[in-house]
Amino acid sequence: MEPVFALDIGTRTVIGIVGARKEDKFRILAQEMVEHAGRAMYDGQIHDIPQVAAAVRRVKDGLERKLGAKLEKAAIAAAGRALVTSRITVEQKVNESGEIDENTVRSLELIAVRRAQEELAQKADLRDRYYYVGHSVVSYFLDGFPISNLIGHRAGVIGADVLATFLPASVVDSLFSVLARVGLQPLNLTLEPIAAVEVIIPDGLRLLNLALVDIGAGTSDIAITSEGSVIAYGMVPLAGDEVSEAIAEGCLVDFPTAEQIKRRLRDGREITYTDILGNQETIAVADLLQLLDPVLDRLAGEIAGAILNLNGGRPPKSVFCIGGGAQVPGLTDRIAGKLAISPRRVGLKDRAALKDFAVPEEDPAAGPEGVTVVGIAAVALKNAGHTFIELKINDKVYQVFNFPGLRVSHALSHIDFTPRQLIARDGRDLRFYLNGREEVVRGELARPAAVLVNGRPANLQTPVQAGDAITFLPAQNGRDARALVKDFLPPELTINVTFNDKRISLQPVCRLNDLIVNPEAEIHADDHLVIDARHPVEKLAGWQGLDGAEILVNGKRVPPGYLLKEGDRVEVKPAAVGNPEETAEEEDQKSQKGEKGEREEKTSIKIKVNGQIVTLSADPAPIFVDIFNFIEIDPAGCSGSPVLKLNGRPAAYTDPLRDGDEIEIDFPADQKNKSKSFPC
Repeated sequence: MEPVFALDIGTRTVIGIVGARKEDKFRILAQEMVEHAGRAMYDGQIHDIPQVAAAVRRVKDGLERKLGAKLEKAAIAAAGRALVTSRITVEQKVNESGEIDENTVRSLELIAVRRAQEELAQKADLRDRYYYVGHSVVSYFLDGFPISNLIGHRAGVIGADVLATFLPASVVDSLFSVLARVGLQPLNLTLEPIAAVEVIIPDGLRLLNLALVDIGAGTSDIAITSEGSVIAYGMVPLAGDEVSEAIAEGCLVDFPTAEQIKRRLRDGREITYTDILGNQETIAVADLLQLLDPVLDRLAGEIAGAILNLNGGRPPKSVFCIGGGAQVPGLTDRIAGKLAISPRRVGLKDRAALKDFAVPEEDPAAGPEGVTVVGIAAVALKNAGHTFIELKINDKVYQVFNFPGLRVSHALSHIDFTPRQLIARDGRDLRFYLNGREEVVRGELARPAAVLVNGRPANLQTPVQAGDAITFLPAQNGRDARALVKDFLPPELTINVTFNDKRISLQPVCRLNDLIVNPEAEIHADDHLVIDARHPVEKLAGWQGLDGAEILVNGKRVPPGYLLKEGDRVEVKPAAVGNPEETAEEEDQKSQKGEKGEREEKTSIKIKVNGQIVTLSADPAPIFVDIFNFIEIDPAGCSGSPVLKLNGRPAAYTDPLRDGDEIEIDFPADQKNKSKSFPC
């Protein structure tokens, strides 16, 4: 079996070992231990990722020099900070004619782990993502009966009672970030007490009710065994740093000096140090321990209380203590006192106590502080090929926890996938009124989510395996409909005419909510758009300042209401001298009286608008909105909706007009324009 690189990233130190199993013993091939340059971690949680990464890099570089080989993957463990545990019992039908093998048992366990993950995700009070960090089997079942080992048996149904452990993503992600900064990938992730139990309390001892306490610098992690399995995990957010802080305060020294003083407590001799004022001081160990009495009593009480809580209120038969913080003189005795058991039942364990471990001749981490990292390596070897696989998700490589039935949906949790990314809405339609009729502009259709596995169409339930490449494109909402006035102005609505030998283009008149607008104006929901593409020749003459002039179209005299058409040639001659009280229009009508009088009456009508006479063409039959071709409105001066009346009654834009009708157009008093351009 290939060597494994294990890292114990502690609150005060980083220990790294590379080892392999040879001749039924785990042997360390190389190891390094460094301290953090400052307080980069508190209570087992990484606070300064670059600083922790710098310490890990020193360990990695040192090991690579000793081995003459590059290290690419590392097994790691997390402290039990914010630990969540879930106990799940599962069953699975199996082929009765075949023996149960190791793969079948592992599959059963991982089904339980997955169910625990699903239950955890459904808890409303847990807002963070959680990572699986390990599990222990409390009991196996063979056709409903408890059994210690399923391998080799035959049965129709097998079961397992599994204790799964999870940590918040914030804790685990920081560990992964440290590895990424130094060019390492996670080989295995476990919990520190799980790792320690693996080597301190082997299967044969787990029949006993025992407690393991890993007292580090930031946390004290706890595991309880009974009846052949680990039955509980826990954590106390107090450990060796509390002792160092008490020394710093009592001796008036900085934290690094307090750490050095704490480690010399084991020597039993007087300790000489320099305080922050530069004074050299000497203190007896007995006096210093007396100074530390309150903090040691509190630490022992918290640990004992957690053990009792995890063990159903009863003290265990014995307590094994590991970790650098456990070496403070008198701490184990205090824990025994708090548990009301003999001090002989609470003791330290170092590497020499490890089963199937070859202790190096020169071992800088031979004490209790060096146990956990060996356990991390042992767990990684045990889970080789089962814990993580590599998947590429959207062109980025991820280490994904492997379990039977791994599907695309599980893998996508590594990219903050949420079910909402599968659902998109079409863009909202735009509804408005064009010349009195409802018009609908459709919103853009939504783009559905797309999943590809190795370039082929897939879905969330598609199984995946090591090396697969997953592409996930979230659904996208369609854009809401948007329209401008010009979108409803086809080219044929613009006509070209010749006016006094000059070619001009006549654009349709656009009114949006009763205001004249340009073609770039945007249309909003429920707007009323009126487009009038009719151009009375009289209005053209008025634009040119030739009101009352004689008008010829294509060489023929026409009435003022004549509607111009594409290609018409318009000539306007100054009005003939006559009665100044008569308009050119009236003179024209007088000149055409006689036999054609009845016909003229039918080709035009006269209406009165706010007291002024306006002549409209009778072909086609005019409607109310036509009068806006003969009056001017200043959009800046009048706002809101006008009050329209026809012969004294409320009117609509589409009401037909007849000769002699009287029209009133007014605005509310606070909206009127004082401009003379509109006959308010």
